[in-house]
Amino acid sequence: MRKLALLLVFPLLLAMGATANAATGTVVFTGGTHADLKNPPNGTCINTSTPYPGPRAVDNHTNTKLTIYLNSTCTVDENSRVVQPGGHYSLSSTWYPIIYIVAVKLG
Repeated sequence: MRKLALLLVFPLLLAMGATANAATGTVVFTGGTHADLKNPPNGTCINTSTPYPGPRAVDNHTNTKLTIYLNSTCTVDENSRVVQPGGHYSLSSTWYPIIYIVAVKLG
């Protein structure tokens, strides 16, 4: 009986762990050719610069904060920006496509 209970509980624990590592919702990109992200993973640096050019703007329709980077290593610097859930951020259209969103990370 104990083995049966473990067999029933174990898949539930695995399922709960998988959903805890992903944001719920969509990150929508404007400009560039990168596809929108649906239920993206938390804590993963996602390179948006390929195919060139990367996006010019982002809408965060997820349940967690999104950080945008102008570098491919997701290193926080003076150009990094945090976009809260429901928020929007856009780079200057004057410099696009010379300057674009290179990477994003949720969480």
